[in-house]
Amino acid sequence: MRGVGGSTGTKTLVGCDEIRDVEAVCKWAHKRLGRDLVIMGSSGGAPIGGSAVDSHPFVRAYVGIGYVFGSIPSPSVSFSPHFDAIVRTSKPRLFIMGADDCFTSPALLQFMMDKMTKGPRERQLIPGVGHFELEGPDFDSLVATAAMEFICRVVPDPRVEPPRGDEQG
Repeated sequence: MRGVGGSTGTKTLVGCDEIRDVEAVCKWAHKRLGRDLVIMGSSGGAPIGGSAVDSHPFVRAYVGIGYVFGSIPSPSVSFSPHFDAIVRTSKPRLFIMGADDCFTSPALLQFMMDKMTKGPRERQLIPGVGHFELEGPDFDSLVATAAMEFICRVVPDPRVEPPRGDEQG
């Protein structure tokens, strides 16, 4: 994140420069790895990443962890310019959320997902977990597993032949 730790630059109020950062990293990673990509963002980074999801054709899907759609005015104001991009995209989207998230209630998440009329969209709610708890190490394995299962399902690896059912040979 800009201006945090050893990072240079300064953060912007609504994340415009940060979107360009995500787009540049995607371009660099694709060129270096030669692979399609999935954007994953957490908390305030989730709306920023969501705004970059349609920036390149090699970005194939999106995973948002604790996406801040905002039930508290301050985050809602900062991140609302990003909502349209994640609602509009036809690329597959997964939202992993704590059911007790202080910024995005399950009802608000469902309301926003109902607006997503194109492309697959999924959610995984973790009962009894809040926004900041979900970002903690106790949930890393759960979040990673959910993300990987989604990614493997929606962005198949062309180098791996899928199973062909119950063939007997």
